[in-house]
Amino acid sequence: MLTIRATLKPNGHVQLPASVQFEKSMPVLVTFLDEVESQPPFTAMTEKGSVSATLALLHSPEFRTLPKADPAEIEQRIQALRNDWGDDE
Repeated sequence: MLTIRATLKPNGHVQLPASVQFEKSMPVLVTFLDEVESQPPFTAMTEKGSVSATLALLHSPEFRTLPKADPAEIEQRIQALRNDWGDDE
């Protein structure tokens, strides 16, 4: 799993860092960090986006060269969060 900070534009497009790039399409999860007050939740899902611009971004050299997360570090962070929650599973 890779977490990338992006920006949701008013037109409903998600702007990823220019250096973010992948070899193929993949499923993603989108988390809204702040409530969008100017429109009801999920309105952006019904708007048309630019698939070609997104694919161009995903194939850009800048995107492809983003550092990848270390799986061991992620697992360590998850364990630390579980310990904070008191969940020992």
